[in-house]
This record gives sequence, C-alpha cells and structure tokens, in this order.
Amino acid sequence: MSVHGFTLVQILIAITVLGTAATLSVSGLRAFTARAELVGAARVVRGQIGYARALAAARRERIGLELTPGGDLILVDARDSVLRRTRLLGADGFRLDSARIRPAVLRFNPRGQAAAGSVYLHRGNAGLRVVVNFVGRVREERLP
Repeated sequence: MSVHGFTLVQILIAITVLGTAATLSVSGLRAFTARAELVGAARVVRGQIGYARALAAARRERIGLELTPGGDLILVDARDSVLRRTRLLGADGFRLDSARIRPAVLRFNPRGQAAAGSVYLHRGNAGLRVVVNFVGRVREERLP
C-alpha cells in the first residue's frame, strides 16, 4: 500500500519559502514604484523647464519657474503673472515625499539661457536632482 501526500514538515517549509519570496517581491515592488514616481516627476520637471526656456525665447522676456507650497510648478512672467500651472505633488500629482527648487525661482532670460539651479525630488530613500546649467541644458543626477 502506498501513501500519497505531503508531511506537515514539507508543507511548513513550502509555506515559509513562499512567504519569504512574497516579502522580497513586495519590498522590491515598493522600491520600483518609488523610482518610477521619481522618474515621472523628473520628466514633468524637464518638460516644464524646456517649455519655460522656449517661452522665454519666443516672448523675448524673462520667465521664471517656481514651486508653490501646495506642490504646483508654475511659470511666471516678468510681471509675476502665472502663465502655466502644473500639479507636481498631491492628489493629482506624484506621490513624492518632498520637492524643492534651489534657488527658489529658476529664471530664463529672453535668449533662453538660465540662471543655474536645481530641482530636488525625494521619495523614500531615493532621490533625484534635475540640474539646469547657465545655457539652459538639463541633466538628472541620482541622490545618495
């Protein structure tokens, strides 16, 4: 007579292995999601920087890019009139822990050149810095 089935020890080992694999995959998924949120937000910031630079050259006036306390990226002209508003943080934006601009306003002159500055984006242990140089070129850097 042959008995088919698993012993209690085999079942417990299988459950332990599956639980460990699930735990590792969930933590990896969280890290991937945080990184994806940062990359998406950086893409939006790069787009707004490019738009501000092109708008400054097209209108032949100074254009500034600011981050409001509510988490909106806004483009303002020389008279501080809001030209464009894009949600970066919060309900309609990305789920980031923090975002800030240094200096407080990124300015573009009528030629499209920029005053050098950076936009810092953080979520969890990950961070990205979007850097604008004086020519208006943009690059991204990972933060430790």
